[in-house]
Amino acid sequence: MQGMKPIKQRRLTLADTAYSRISEVLLGGGVAPGSRLVMDELAAQLDISRTPVRDALLRLEREGLIEAANRRGYVVREVARADSAQLYQAREAVECCAAAAAAGLGKKAYDHISAVIEGTADTDLTNVRANYEANLRIHRAFVEVLGNPMMLDLFDRVWRGAKGMSMFAHYAANENRRLPIPQRHRPLVQALRDGPDAAFEAMQKHIRAGLRVTREH
Repeated sequence: MQGMKPIKQRRLTLADTAYSRISEVLLGGGVAPGSRLVMDELAAQLDISRTPVRDALLRLEREGLIEAANRRGYVVREVARADSAQLYQAREAVECCAAAAAAGLGKKAYDHISAVIEGTADTDLTNVRANYEANLRIHRAFVEVLGNPMMLDLFDRVWRGAKGMSMFAHYAANENRRLPIPQRHRPLVQALRDGPDAAFEAMQKHIRAGLRVTREH
């Protein structure tokens, strides 16, 4: 249409940055469930005004990671088991289907996903954020190869939300095998060679193993 101007590349706002910083602390277990989050204190620590902090807290509230506490600001929610079950169910819906579809793409998909998996070999498992990002990259690779932006958006909604990050932090704190990340994920890429059904089942087994760890603690 005539007269329509192109959209310039969006840059992170202060609210986005505040959301990211606060989420990282929550992800790292630096704030226990039930702890208060006071807007003025957070603004002072981040050296920004209250407005972007307020916007970040409202976003975290919408995602269910914190809840309003009358006039005392917000408190960190304890994630319920129902939340865990729903998140892992959403992961299965997206990632198992993606794995099955990726198996039909052959060598192109296998090579890309393998490269992403092996690229996480040096990840520090004691660093929750690095561990989370490495796992996200691997699982996202199964969706990326499909070239389907709607599937990718669904994946990001599950993984990149504050609740998804909190779930992973809980999993990482209680998963006691401490196996290298590539070792945990190689069976997934090997299953691609055995066809869509095998890839679907391997991903489902992998995701449900994570859910068991979460439920047991």
